[in-house]
Amino acid sequence: MSAPGPIVTTDLAVDYRTKTGTVRALDCSALRVEGGASVAIMGPSGSGKSTLLGLLAGLALPTEGAVTIGGETISALPEPERVSFRRRALGMVYQADNLLPHLTVEENLGLQLAICRRETAPDQGIDPDALLRRLGLARLAQRLPDQLSGGERQRVAVARAVIHRPVVILADEPTGALDAASAKLVIGLLVEVHQEIGATLVLVTHDPQIASYLARIVHLERHEKTSGTTDAR
Repeated sequence: MSAPGPIVTTDLAVDYRTKTGTVRALDCSALRVEGGASVAIMGPSGSGKSTLLGLLAGLALPTEGAVTIGGETISALPEPERVSFRRRALGMVYQADNLLPHLTVEENLGLQLAICRRETAPDQGIDPDALLRRLGLARLAQRLPDQLSGGERQRVAVARAVIHRPVVILADEPTGALDAASAKLVIGLLVEVHQEIGATLVLVTHDPQIASYLARIVHLERHEKTSGTTDAR
């Protein structure tokens, strides 16, 4: 994996048209995350946390402004190039694990690695068996997702997100559906793996205890018409 460059957003804004007019879903003046750092994004409902993460992933485009990762302006790329960028450079974890239900744990990881290797070197990534052992999941390798607990499925989702050694890990409320013990285990694994592979970690959460695991916290504030960012260190 190449060394991660900074994530930089400039004058980001996202507007949605509704029957009653235009709604500004995000108004983020500026954000900079240094390569290899860990940042938690917090804020009230409707402040644009998930919207911001979607922009960083290139899943959506801003109405105004730009997103640059490692010197590459992601928001200016056409869709096929954004897809390629996600495959080779991003690892993504959501509140829902999104595992393929008809594939075993081992097969879910193997498929993800095969997809990512189309965009990178054939030997890029972590051996699935080694990663499962590393995360304490080896005994679950041949199980289907519906044979796992919620915490186990989310640990597999973490494994799937990092198996190709991504430059950036994006996590959207990855512990939101878990009990306290499972949430602590999952966030601990995320932070540990991010440090081990040197990836930048950006995580959206509403839980201050989860946010405290990361080195920096950025708050999105919702106003009547706009949202902005303030740092809390």
